[in-house]
Amino acid sequence: MTAPSPAPPAPAPPPWLSPGPLPPRGLAQLAWGLAQPLLGLRVIVGDPALLRAAAWPVLLFAGFCVLVAMGAEDDASARLEVFLDTLVTLAPAPVILFGKSYRRLAAAARVPLGLSPRTADMPGLRSAIGDAIRQAILLGIGLVPVWLAFELAQELWPAGADAFVWVAWALGGFWALHWIVVEALDNGHTVDPAAPAKQPDQYADPWFVQIYQLPLLRRFSGLLRRLSRPWRRELQLVARHPELALGFGLGVAAIIAVPFAALVFRPAAVVAAVHVLGRVDEAAGAAAVSATVVTAPATP
Repeated sequence: MTAPSPAPPAPAPPPWLSPGPLPPRGLAQLAWGLAQPLLGLRVIVGDPALLRAAAWPVLLFAGFCVLVAMGAEDDASARLEVFLDTLVTLAPAPVILFGKSYRRLAAAARVPLGLSPRTADMPGLRSAIGDAIRQAILLGIGLVPVWLAFELAQELWPAGADAFVWVAWALGGFWALHWIVVEALDNGHTVDPAAPAKQPDQYADPWFVQIYQLPLLRRFSGLLRRLSRPWRRELQLVARHPELALGFGLGVAAIIAVPFAALVFRPAAVVAAVHVLGRVDEAAGAAAVSATVVTAPATP
């Protein structure tokens, strides 16, 4: 009697769907960033503890929308419409209401991602609401000087009005994508108890503050500096790794573009942000060690 043949080994996931180090800058980093939300989804599905933690906010918020629909209408189609309207109207709420759940998920995801364990960064509800208001103001007024410049240019050159409109739309899309990246990275932050806390003022001014350092816009740039203070870490990462930020932003935007999909897949974006932040920190630490070794004087 022959022994049963062993089962074939399970196929290994593609490299871009497995936790790993930050690739070199350029197209490789852009593609790596683009794949991170899928990696986050794969890690969540493959870990029962992470899956339970990720499902809790989704089920609670969806259940609330179902209760609103059930209490508002008697007809099934009308209930579905109310459910979708409630979901769309309250789409930003989970980020605020379940902020602590997402931060706990971020801390729990570090070890499955191959990173060192850390504790959760737990801002209060008042802080979360304040950050949401500041970010909304930044989104609304950040490009006001650019918009005014386009309005003036259209008055001076009416023939180019259509081109100015397209450029304005492109800049607006870039600005929105920029803040999608910043918000996603902010949700993925964790705390290393052994490391000294770095204050926001220790980071350089964001790029959109620096470009408004003109005599007529100094006060406006100061307002942007104050409003953007909570996200100095994320803004510095975006400035130092533009290809990574672009890929990561497009990947996150693709999974949160639809309200219900945003609710379901937001935990994947949180885990993806944890991986991005962890690997960027690793790369920065390795670069600092290499620079120290190179500059260290040789012992006789």
